[in-house]
Amino acid sequence: MFMGAMETPNFEQMTDLERLELVEELIGSVRRPEALPPPIAHRFELERRWAEYERNPAVGLAQEQFWAKVQALKA
Repeated sequence: MFMGAMETPNFEQMTDLERLELVEELIGSVRRPEALPPPIAHRFELERRWAEYERNPAVGLAQEQFWAKVQALKA
């Protein structure tokens, strides 16, 4: 059964800090985070990048180029 925030006992009396602590506790209790859908912002970013690639395939990198850039950033 789902309990909304407003149905949480004493929710209205909780301070903002207490509410954030409750959120952290709830997030920490997620049993299988890998089963959650990716954030919508990730989907939008992937769609934006794919559209950019379709407009100009030259913006894409070969796998070797990609890993070379990653290694350069690590140095």
